[in-house]
Amino acid sequence: MTNIQESKYSMELGLRDFFNKNASITSKLPTFGILFAQYNSNLNEIQDLSKQQEIDKSGISENKNLLRADLVAKALDVSRKTESYATMNNHTILAKEVHYSESNLNKSSALKLRDRALVIYDKAFENIAALADYGVTRDMLTDLRNAIDLFSTSIPSTRTGKTESKQVTSQITRLLKANDVLLARFDKLMEVIHLTETIFYSEYKDNRKVINTGKGSLKLIVTVIDAETGDGIKGAKFTIMPHDESLKGISVSNEQPLVKTTAKKGKFNIKNLFDGTYYATVVKPGYKKQELTLDVSSGDLTRLKVKLERN
Repeated sequence: MTNIQESKYSMELGLRDFFNKNASITSKLPTFGILFAQYNSNLNEIQDLSKQQEIDKSGISENKNLLRADLVAKALDVSRKTESYATMNNHTILAKEVHYSESNLNKSSALKLRDRALVIYDKAFENIAALADYGVTRDMLTDLRNAIDLFSTSIPSTRTGKTESKQVTSQITRLLKANDVLLARFDKLMEVIHLTETIFYSEYKDNRKVINTGKGSLKLIVTVIDAETGDGIKGAKFTIMPHDESLKGISVSNEQPLVKTTAKKGKFNIKNLFDGTYYATVVKPGYKKQELTLDVSSGDLTRLKVKLERN
């Protein structure tokens, strides 16, 4: 789930508990039982989808990590032995071709790790007869090739996993929207007892609030520069507020539009933004006001460069 979905879902779970604890009041409301049954069913389905999504994500990630670790170990072993042979026999080009540190391999992207492992395998295979005295055997190269092939198959599997995860997120979005309709009806029903059950009504309003449950990850990096010189502008005022309909009623920060001021090099960072579309303005004395919209996506870091023109 995205941050905003988690926040909404958390609110809806809390509201369900609140309704259950106050069944003596809600049972008297017309049609409440029918609405609540559907609401509860939607929440249970969201829970099942969320659990499955987490299991799928963790399973795919764990498998890929195991395959990566195995490939790195096998490639590194062949690399070191082949480089040793090349160095002792003055094959400087070969030594450079197969020289990869453990750090090089561990920090490689999936595709780069695959390609580097293939280079090590190919060079060792070309010199297999000479490498026997250095501990490189055909069985060792067969194991390395199998590790490369297994790891390669995990790369599209990860992409498939991401696609399936997006499909689950889409289903969760549909269920949350269905609950939005039910919540709007609950709001209307609560007005029936606004004056007769004042404490209950007040507590209901508190439970209906969505709280930002973002984990504090960096979401947005903004740089404001002079359009003519390209220099960073210090002291530019950046104001951001929700523009997406799905963010209506949810504060960006402290129930107010978020205002940031650029530092010496014209930069600042923002955390804790819900996924969605935002409207922003940038102002600085001596420059024309800049207005823009930007999208913040789940799991992505958004980089924004704003060019201000002088008056």
